[in-house]
This record gives sequence, structure tokens and C-alpha cells, in this order.
Amino acid sequence: MVKDGKGGHVVFPPFVTQKELDAISERFVVRDDDVFVVAYPKSGTTWMEQIVHLLANGGDQGDKVLSEAVPWVEGAANKYGGLDSLLGNATGRRFFHSHLPYALMPGVTDTRARYVYVARNPKDNAVSFYYHSCSKLDYEGSWEEFFELFIRGQVGYGLVLDHVLDWWDGSRKNERILFVKYEDMKREPAEAVSRVASFIGVRCDDELLRTVVDKSSFASMASNELANLDWVPQKEGVPRHMRKGIVGDWREHFSDEQSRRFDALYSQKMRGTGLRFDFGDGLVLPAE
Repeated sequence: MVKDGKGGHVVFPPFVTQKELDAISERFVVRDDDVFVVAYPKSGTTWMEQIVHLLANGGDQGDKVLSEAVPWVEGAANKYGGLDSLLGNATGRRFFHSHLPYALMPGVTDTRARYVYVARNPKDNAVSFYYHSCSKLDYEGSWEEFFELFIRGQVGYGLVLDHVLDWWDGSRKNERILFVKYEDMKREPAEAVSRVASFIGVRCDDELLRTVVDKSSFASMASNELANLDWVPQKEGVPRHMRKGIVGDWREHFSDEQSRRFDALYSQKMRGTGLRFDFGDGLVLPAE
């Protein structure tokens, strides 16, 4: 566990230590034109990275893999030769992605940088995080065991509802945070791309809009070796990073008891927040 920036502690992946977070806090100087794509893990981070990257480059994918084009803030020590190297090599307008909680995000309260936060209905998120943990994080337990960890916030980046609600509260106070729902992106991708373009200050004509929507579709990204994260090592026999990308897959995994238990926690946390999620098949919670 590491300090969560609010006087408590939160679980992080083993390769993100207090040392890395202290370095970010002390040495990451945010520029006013920086753009950060932020999400709880497996909520649509890669998808939004692709959208932002394409918008910033006129629809051109370029020759860098996506995690190099939009680097991972707290992964700097392991992936980019250290934080100083990452920042020193950045040229032009900078784009980053992160899973950091609101309280630990650099620049969010005192710069003009832009933050695009993606939130996904937490049941689908749980399932996607389970498969990601199996493929990339050496998790060897069952879905049932993972569910217990997930509902207690004992997975990387803590309890999903706390993460989402802190950013939701921040977005309601700070116009430099755009809060986007995964399910809305699925339902109306062109509208989502237009919102993001306007938010980060990119002129998006009809041609660019069509290009970005097409190149950021699940099918296009899954077959794109620069965007599908197949370059990241993973176990054999488990789903790829780009697994399904659908809404409502949780129904194939949650037992009735698990669903009831999660719904009770969800209702407790979400009551009075004004935030609602689409769980698929017309189920939107909390109900009005």
C-alpha cells in the first residue's frame, strides 16, 4: 500500500511504489498545455489514448506504439528509463495516460492542463480487470477470489467506486476535467470524439472525425499492431488486451449473490452523487 494523498492508503501494483509516487509529486512539472488521459484500470484508457493521439496528429497513427505516443505517468521508472528521461525526451505538446487517483494526480488543482477521465460501469470493469490481472499481472486465482479482492478494494488502485467518485467530484468543480463514460463512447462514438476534440482544443472537421472514429473502433484497434498492446508480454492461453469491448459482459460472470453484494455497495457509495451508469440491456443505476 502507498499513501493515497488524503491521509489514508491505497493498494497499488507492486511496481508502483511510494518512491515512484514521491518522484512524480516532487519532479513532474505539469505544463498548461499538457493533456492527461486518466481512468481506473480497464475502463477504456487505451481507447481514449487512441482517440486523443489521433486527434492531436490529424488522424495519422504515426510509427510509435500507443504506450510510447501517450506514455504512462506512473510507469516511467519501468518503461521509459525513469521520470526525468520521460519528461526530458518529450517534445511539443505532451500527452500522457495514468490510473492515478485524483488526489495524487500532478497539476490537477493548480495548472491549466487538461484531464480526460474515462469511467466504465464497475461490473464490466471488474470482469475486464480480472482477465487483465490473469494475463499481465500474474494473478492465478479464480474469478470468485478476484471478486472478493475487487469488492474490498484490494486490487491495484484500490476500490473502483472511490476512484471514480473522486474524479467525478473533481470534474464538477473543475472545468479542466472532462468526465466521459465508456458506455456513452460505445453508444455515440462520433459525439464522444467531438467532445474530446473541443475539450483539448483540436479543430475536428468531418473528415478528421470520420477518421478518428474509424481508427479508434474496437475492430480497427484490435488489428492495429501499434494500438492493440500485443507488444506487452502476457501469459499464453488467456485473452488479449483487446478482449471484447462490450457493455454487459458482467452478466456472464457475476453470480446472483455477487451481483446483489456489489449492488448493495454500489448503492451505498453512489447515493446522492448524481452519477449514473449504464450496465447494459437498459439497466441504468441508480434508477431515477
